[in-house]
Amino acid sequence: MKKYNFGFILIEIAVMAVLCSIAPIIVALKTPPEKNLYVLAIIMSVMIMFFIYLWFANLILFPIAKRTMNKKTDEEGIIRTRTFHNKEDNSCASILVIDETHEKVAYVSVHNPFKLQVADVKDLTDIRSSYIKGPFGGTRYVYYQFTYKRKRTRIPTFTSRHMFALTSNVVQDAIIKANRFYDSITGMQNKTG
Repeated sequence: MKKYNFGFILIEIAVMAVLCSIAPIIVALKTPPEKNLYVLAIIMSVMIMFFIYLWFANLILFPIAKRTMNKKTDEEGIIRTRTFHNKEDNSCASILVIDETHEKVAYVSVHNPFKLQVADVKDLTDIRSSYIKGPFGGTRYVYYQFTYKRKRTRIPTFTSRHMFALTSNVVQDAIIKANRFYDSITGMQNKTG
């Protein structure tokens, strides 16, 4: 599965650059040239773009991805038996649907919100759920992943800028969610294999 569409990401970056260039243009027009605030305004616009990019992409594009999932799964005949939403603050949102009747997986990401990607469960490899270890028995990132046609798709169930203990409720809930995905996919593969 192709998690990202680079053409679409370039369009996103161009839109964000235009939106974030509004502040430097206003600064350039409103301040006298001898104050020389252009460099500060450019740095400010890059920082604004960096901080609001994920928030803006998730806010605008996640409803489009949901609409794509709803419309295209009906067209493909996919029966929703399990749906996993990833709408973590520090990651790009995505939706994954597991059809246990037809043994298929459907996926839509905010970086490719107009395209539903479908794969047969038997074609998935390297299925696992795990977390990235941090110091003192903590983590910032819990995920589940699979590989389809040599392309790895990793979907986080927990992301944070701060370290959380593995015993904390939020991390335990994320691990349970990741394990549900793993159990569902491997259960279908064992049933067919």
